[in-house]
Order: sequence, then structure tokens, then C-alpha cells
Amino acid sequence: MKLQTATIGHLCSLFAQGPDPIFLLGAGASVKSGVPLAGEMVEKIARWGYCKENSCSTEDPRVRRSDWYRWLENQDWYQQDWEQADNYPSAVENVLQPRQARKEFFLEILNTQVQPSKGYECMVELMVRKFVRTALTTNFDTILWDLCKVNLRLHHVDVIQTASDLITISTSPQRPQLIYLHGSVQHYTDKNTLAEINEEINKTLVSKLMPLLSDHPLIVMGYRGAESSVMRHLLINHAETADNYRNGIYWCDRNYDEEGPNGLAPLVHELASQIHSNFQVVPIDGFDSAMEMLKDHVLHQQLDSAHIQITTDSEESTIPSYDLQPIEASSLDDFEWPTMIVRLSQYCERTGIPVPPIRNNDWTIQLLCNQELTSHTIEGNILPTVGGCLLFAKSPQSYIQSAQVIVGVKGNPEWLERVFGDTGNDDEIIGNQIKRTIEGNLWNQRDMIFDILSLVNQPFLLKDEVSITVQPYSPGALREIVINALVHRDYTQTKPILIEIDQTYIRVRNPGGLVPDVVKQVRSQPSEEIKIAFENQIKSGISGIKGYRNPIVADLFYGAGVMEKEGSGLSDVWRSCTENKNEVKFGPIHDNTAFEIIIHSRPEVVDEVTKTAYHRNFIRYASNLLEVVKIPDVIWHTGTDARKPQEILQNSGMDWVPPFILHEGMFFTFHDLSKLATSFHTQINVNDIGNVTVEEFIANYGEERFVWLLNECFYRHLKSKDLWIDRYRKRVYFPRIDDGPRIIEYQARVRRATRTVVKRKNRYWEHKSFWFRFERFADAWTLVILPSYVFTTDGQGNLLEGNLVNRLSTARQSRDYNNVVHNDLVFWSWVLSSGQQSTFALNLNATGAQESSNSLNEVHNGSDPQIFIKANLSTTVDQDVEPDSALYHRQIENLESNRLAQLESEISQEISQLEEAENVDSD
Repeated sequence: MKLQTATIGHLCSLFAQGPDPIFLLGAGASVKSGVPLAGEMVEKIARWGYCKENSCSTEDPRVRRSDWYRWLENQDWYQQDWEQADNYPSAVENVLQPRQARKEFFLEILNTQVQPSKGYECMVELMVRKFVRTALTTNFDTILWDLCKVNLRLHHVDVIQTASDLITISTSPQRPQLIYLHGSVQHYTDKNTLAEINEEINKTLVSKLMPLLSDHPLIVMGYRGAESSVMRHLLINHAETADNYRNGIYWCDRNYDEEGPNGLAPLVHELASQIHSNFQVVPIDGFDSAMEMLKDHVLHQQLDSAHIQITTDSEESTIPSYDLQPIEASSLDDFEWPTMIVRLSQYCERTGIPVPPIRNNDWTIQLLCNQELTSHTIEGNILPTVGGCLLFAKSPQSYIQSAQVIVGVKGNPEWLERVFGDTGNDDEIIGNQIKRTIEGNLWNQRDMIFDILSLVNQPFLLKDEVSITVQPYSPGALREIVINALVHRDYTQTKPILIEIDQTYIRVRNPGGLVPDVVKQVRSQPSEEIKIAFENQIKSGISGIKGYRNPIVADLFYGAGVMEKEGSGLSDVWRSCTENKNEVKFGPIHDNTAFEIIIHSRPEVVDEVTKTAYHRNFIRYASNLLEVVKIPDVIWHTGTDARKPQEILQNSGMDWVPPFILHEGMFFTFHDLSKLATSFHTQINVNDIGNVTVEEFIANYGEERFVWLLNECFYRHLKSKDLWIDRYRKRVYFPRIDDGPRIIEYQARVRRATRTVVKRKNRYWEHKSFWFRFERFADAWTLVILPSYVFTTDGQGNLLEGNLVNRLSTARQSRDYNNVVHNDLVFWSWVLSSGQQSTFALNLNATGAQESSNSLNEVHNGSDPQIFIKANLSTTVDQDVEPDSALYHRQIENLESNRLAQLESEISQEISQLEEAENVDSD
């Protein structure tokens, strides 16, 4: 049945006339005061059980979710397909044993140092003014009671926790009474196990409560309604006695959807069906905001619409790991939000954290705090921790200067040029060595290191009776070595990670040796050299040796699926190197102040004389996709009389119009039309404004129109880059400048480079360009770019004759081998992102005067829609790797050399004829 709904205004009216309302508070009322909900409690119980089973301290901050969650999944009593909160009774019954341990656990959990939330402060204020005289609670925390005790205007509160207290319950109390339905944890009469929550509530307590519930309205806040003891044995079974609660039960729910029940417990629906219209659902934003509105109404104050600050556990404790420490000079604006949201989504999926359908800032920030990627100060500020900064800051080096990787590549000039290509800036090669400093967050550092290593680790054909394709180094070993360095290095040291790439080996050295936990696991004798002991145990096949210097970083890397936490990383390196015929050595050096891994190339690669190791038909793949990592959630629409875009642009009278499309008398845009209605009213129907989700738009109007809208946004971004746009062909290029060839300096894959993007060729101009399109692969939207050439007569928009252009393009592209094409892709991604390292936002400013901002306030507080695109290209060098849904591999086919020469000759003759014809015409 469809439930009746009421509003906060209805609740306010309860205080104006009739008997004063009774409140029933559940766990949701205490969550912002540091008390976990049932689902969170299950996780804390699981962590407690994991620590007990593995003989480690429950206070050890190095025990992360990726440790205990796998333990929880393996418990027989744990139901993975249930809501986490539904596992709560089983968790208590199976893990918190004996009963005394259960009591100690709950006393520790309830010992929160967080300030009581605003909702509880408002509740006490209503008690002081005698608008609230009775409060029931299923909780066993003392937050409300403690707040009452420190309020000097509230002289006394009757607290009922045990059977002996029941005598003090009054049906017409003169002073506030706080009734604990499940008793107190101090006396351990709380109801937590399956048997306990299904028991009937004390019959004397029920008899005392029924007159109150019969004569007063009941307001329920923060309570799920899943317990038989309260729902059935108190409310449902005694509904007839209480005259079906004629003054009403008002069930406040922050997730209620008028179109459906949306998660209300079955017992709540059963109660509603029994008392009919006396049961009403009140949609609220949360306990705090609802209580504040009630208090303000009662006190005749104007509604305060200020943002409600999130609070969380700010208990100060000794933090042994550096990545848990807050950075006082940093803020959430330093975070690269698109990257963070993607990684947090992966983390939640892998570690079983439920994700709401719509994730707002509050949920994201709460998740950051829960995983200690951010930290609360006593003043209530939210500061990134070192781990959060390393993982998600745009530039962690602003606060952690040592968070760098220095890559040095050395070898003979021929090898350097063959592997890394000629990027047009030889000054960056000093003698026989290239050096590059890699910065940005750890995800960006990982990608940039992988890209460089992919250039070195190119496959080759190993000739034998049966030729096989191999690689100089095991790709899996290289990945593990890089992750090991980034995750386990000591960020308190001033030295960076050093990666030395030679023609025959790769050396990775990171500050920080083995952590004490690992030293204890591998050293059998006090005098034994730790390096020898460690390497011997790993090479003997022993796994499970693990310890974390940076538990926050390790936790997120595990959650993103790029590492495991089984202590098998170096064992896997040793095994894969052995299989690939790579010699590898590893272990702590310099008195265990650093860790070093040296992996030697396969011996066949060093044959530089015969070149027999390289296959003529070798193909190296480079992705030409830039993934769209964030698009707006909704598309705004309204009616319009305009039939062509020019009408909107010419008649709006505005200096700026948002990117839009027109379709069948409708105007569509990502921008919030309700905020533009005043200045844009002449061109749109301001009374017809609405929005739909992206998927709804695609379902109703087609994917091609969604792509059309994305294109309009992309055109704005291209304009801001001073690029010429050929909309018909979806082709983009730089126009000429007046003072000769147009040359752009940019950051190539390894070093700074220059590129000539426009140059004069006899009587025409040659422009480097790219084709583009937005395309969806499975659930991922991508920007596909394909390097090309444009030929114009004026250096701008006048294109050369079509047939000749096609033949010129074919001839020009025929010389673009795979490495050149990859360099082109790197260049254009650099242009589009303005050199940003991980993601960039499309600039929707029509003039291109300013770049879009990545700041928290602009991006995530709804001021403007944002489209974020990944700035980095992916490179695949494993021939046995299948491309995933977000990768698309392009190979440029090469023409035969004799056909090339013939084609170039023909085109040269046609150009000469064209020039002669133009000279005759001019005479």
C-alpha cells in the first residue's frame, strides 16, 4: 500500500496544540555524534574479531579494511547478500564472546570524544523549555543524558535503564524522562543478539508506556524498525489497546521516495497497514536538520539554512604511521576530485562498502574521514592526511617534497633514439643519459613510470625451431616492483625513489628498508644479515611475509585492484622473473634504510650487432582513447520557439550562452536552467524547465543526440585552446601565425620537446590535426582521437581541393609509423589538457579567457556542470592482453616503400601543375 506522507510543518504543528509529542530515537540519531550505525558496527566487530584471531592489538592503525573484510567474508555466519546492518545480531553473537568481552567492546565503542550533534543540542533545548517530556531510545549510548547533565537550566532528568527504574516512569511527567528500551551497556541488559532482539520487551515497561503512546503523538527518528522486540511486541501487538495510536505515529525517514517504500523495513509496513492513516512518513534530510527546524519553529526563530557541518570521531591518538598524520596547510580543494571519485568507487566495490545511488559531497567526505584519507580537527575543520594527499592531491609535492620519482635512462645514443624516438629536442639528452622527475599523486606517478617502462620493454621475436614472441622483462614483475616502491617507501625521508634504466637492467631504489614487522618475520638469528635472510626466504617460495609502512596507501591500492595484501608480491616477482629468464636481486641496503631491486634483461636483447632479436612485423599498440571520467548527472531542458541555434545566439542578448542543442522545440543543456532563467527568459520557456538523468535522455532521445551535446561542450573547450574546428568532419587543427611556422613546446613522454604544428609547403599550408568522436564502450564514455593532417590555401579554413587533400594525407600518414603516431597522441592529449597530469575539465567558457577550475567549491558544489576527461593515454605492450571496454587500439597501416615513392612523385607533379595554372591565371 502507498503510505501517507507528512512534512516537517506537520511536526511543528504538534507543538502548537494538543499533547506534547514523544520521541523514539534510533541509532541514526547518534551517528553524527560518533556512534556507529548497525552496519558500521558490524564492520567494527569484524575488525575486532580479526585482530583477536591474528593476535594483534585492536588499536593498531595498520589493520585496514582490506585486511579484516576478507576475514569477514570467510565467516560462516556472515551473509554477503544481506544488508550489512542485518548481520549485526549474528556478528555480536558469533564474534563478541564471552559476554564480558561484549560489554568491554561496546563500552569502548561508545567512548566517543565527538561533540554531540546539533540534533541532540536542539532536543535538550526543547526539554529545557518543556516541549519534550519523554524520549525513548533503542540505543545504549549516553549522548543525550550526558548533554542533559551539563545543561545548567535542566535541573533533573529521570533516566530509566534497569528494571528497578521502571517505577519512576510517569504518564504526565513534570520533568523530562529518558527511557532506554533495551537497557544500558553498563548493566549489560542491551539487546544485540538474534535471540535478544526477538525477545519481548519487559512487560512492566510495556504497561507503563502504553498510556503515554495512547495519549501522545509519537515521532520516530533515526530508527530502522527491524527489531521484533520494539516493532511487534511493543507497537504492533498493542495497537488496538492504544486505540491505534490516534494521535499519530510520524516516521521520519531520510531516504523515503513517494513512488515506493525505498527501504522501509517490513515491520514498519506491517505497523502502517494496521493503524492506517494514523501512520505517516515524514521525509527529512537528517536528524540534525529536522530537530533544528523543530526547535526554531518552537522558539519562533527564522529557519537557519546554513550548511550542517559533518562531524566524526576526532579522538586524538598516537599515530605510528606517517600517512595517517593530517597536513595542516592542505585542504580538500587540493584533491583531484574526478580521480578520487573513480578510485573510491573501486575501493567501495572491492571492500563491500555500499554506495548510494546519488553520491553527494557529504557522503564522499564522510567516506574520506572513515578511511582516514582526511581527518577532523578539534575546531571542526577537515584536513587531508598524508595518505590522502599522496593518493589524491593534484600536487602532493607542495606538502611532501620527497614524493618524487627520478627516472634516469642511460645507454648509447642509437639505443636511446630507437627506444624513445626523436622528439625534436636533443638538448634534453645529456651525453648518453636522459633524466626525468616524475611528480603528481601516486596514481599519476604509476602511470608515467609504466609508460616509460613500456618503451623499454618492447616485445621481440625469439628465433628458434618454433619462434616465440617474448619481452626483455616480465611485465608482471615490473608492475609489482613499481607498486612496491610507491606503496612501501618511507615518505619521511628527503630522498626520492630512483629508477635507473640501462640497456641491460633496471634498478629501483626507494627510501626505507624493511619495516620492523617484516624483520621479525624473516630473521631467525639476531646476528643474521637481514638482506640475505629476506632474499633466501622469498626465493624459497615462502609467502605471507607482510608489513605496511603506509597502511592508508596500501589499503587504497588494494581497493583499486592494483595490488594484493597476501604478502606474495616479491614471491610473484621472483617466480615471473624466473619464468622469463630474468635475473633479479632484491633486499634492504645501507643498514636497512633503503630497499633495492635489480632486474636484468633477458640475455637475447643485448645482441645489437645482428639485430636478430627484433621482428620486422612488430606492432606496438597505443591507446587513442581519453576516458571521460565524469559527466553531469542530469540534462536540463525547456521549451523554446527557436528553430536554429543561430536564433538563440543572436537574439539572447547575452555575452555568454551555455553549450546546448535544439530538438523538436526543446532546448537541452548540462547547465542548470533554473539559475539562467532570469537573464535567458527571452529565448526559453521559464515555466517549462525540468531535467532528466543522462540515461533517461539517451533512452528518450537517442545516444546520437547525447553525443551531439558532448560535441557542443567540446567545441567550447577547443576554442579556448586557439584551435580551428572543422565541425562537419569533426577535425581540429592549429591555424597559422604571421611570423613563420607555428612551433609548440610541450612535455613528451620522457622529456620536453617541440613540435611544428603549421608550416608553409609551396602554395599551401600543412597542419597537424586530429579527428575526434565521443564513443561509448560498455559503461565507459571515451573521447577517441586519431592524428591526421589538414591542408589549406590560407593557413586557416580554406581547404585544398578534396581529391588532392586525400592523396596528400595518405602520403603524409604513410610515413607515420607507430612510434610517431604515439608521439602525436601524447602531443594532442597534452594540448587538450594544458599539460595537466591526470584529468582535465572541459572549459565551457565561450571566450576561452580562463581555464576551468578543479577546486572543490566550483566542481562539486553545483556552481557549474563539469565534464572531466582523463589526460593520460594508456600503452599496451603485452600481446596477450585483451583490450578492455575503455581501451581501443589503433594501428596505422604502412604502405610498401615502392608504392610510396610512386605516390609522392605523382602528387609532386600535380602540385606543380596546380602552381603553373595559378600563375597563368594571375598573368
